[in-house]
Amino acid sequence: MVNKSKVFVIIALVSAVIGCSSTEEVNEFDKTLYSGKPIDSLTSEDAPKTEIEAIQRGDAALQTNNIDLALYEYIRSLSFKDGTKQADTLFTVAQIHLRKSNGQLAERALVKSLEYNPSHIKSLELLGVINSKRGLNDEAIVYFLRAINSDQERLGSTEVATSYVDMNESIVEALKYDSKSPERSYIGLGILSDVNGDLDIAKRYYEKALEINPSSSKAIVNLAYSHYMSGNYYLAQRMTNRALKMDPNNERAINNLALIYIALGENRQALSLFERNMDTPEALNNLGYFLILNGRSEEAVPYLQQAIDKRPSYYKVANENLERALSDIRSTNKQELEN
Repeated sequence: MVNKSKVFVIIALVSAVIGCSSTEEVNEFDKTLYSGKPIDSLTSEDAPKTEIEAIQRGDAALQTNNIDLALYEYIRSLSFKDGTKQADTLFTVAQIHLRKSNGQLAERALVKSLEYNPSHIKSLELLGVINSKRGLNDEAIVYFLRAINSDQERLGSTEVATSYVDMNESIVEALKYDSKSPERSYIGLGILSDVNGDLDIAKRYYEKALEINPSSSKAIVNLAYSHYMSGNYYLAQRMTNRALKMDPNNERAINNLALIYIALGENRQALSLFERNMDTPEALNNLGYFLILNGRSEEAVPYLQQAIDKRPSYYKVANENLERALSDIRSTNKQELEN
């Protein structure tokens, strides 16, 4: 005959074990990663039973543009101790925060992503982009190089992106790539190289980005600008026009093409391009300003005078530029007389 008291004890023990096990499998919701509508107002559904179910709920919410619910579900997926998708999920969380203009939370999510996977290429790259936009160039360089090295590891390559100062054209050319390689890391390093006046290696970075993605208008625009800075104006013109065919409203490409036309002495075409992104007085002032920078102050004067005439009360900056142009002309004339 079965002893009922023993059965009761066994059931109680099993229940206790199950209860402890389920408690250990789930962490608390990480509120430090969330910012949005009150959590209680987001959903009345039962809690997800697995990491994948929570991620799928997040994906569904994101598809319907329910951003806060998506964020909530993705963060809930992180609570499962047996999860395997944390690094990817935290990258998605960071993207949502950037979409919501929450830069600090985005950075927090990316750093946490690297705790799960220190070689997570997309997180490393996005941290580079964020730091670059903040003007933290040294930090940006570190993240971009780490992203590239992680990509080399993914591709089974023995090539290494060394420290920024030791990088050269041959090293960049030797780096392996495929369509999944971190295009923005190469572009980011190219831009920082341009800023430092290292135009030749900047071009190699942009060319590598174009090998990864031949349709990258951003890489083309930046490569064209490097050629402009190197004095290769006609090549820069062709490349910028190519970018504008791909992206006709690319503001940077339009302004860069205007600078190229100024360098080629085609001032009226430059003015027409400036006017695509700004009103006429501002366009006239811009043209005058860049002519001064190009050492052509006499050409700048009539454009600056037109800018002032069209909006005298507004264009304090045009008056200052006109004064600068006239000062340059007086200085040049004085030197010619003395010689």
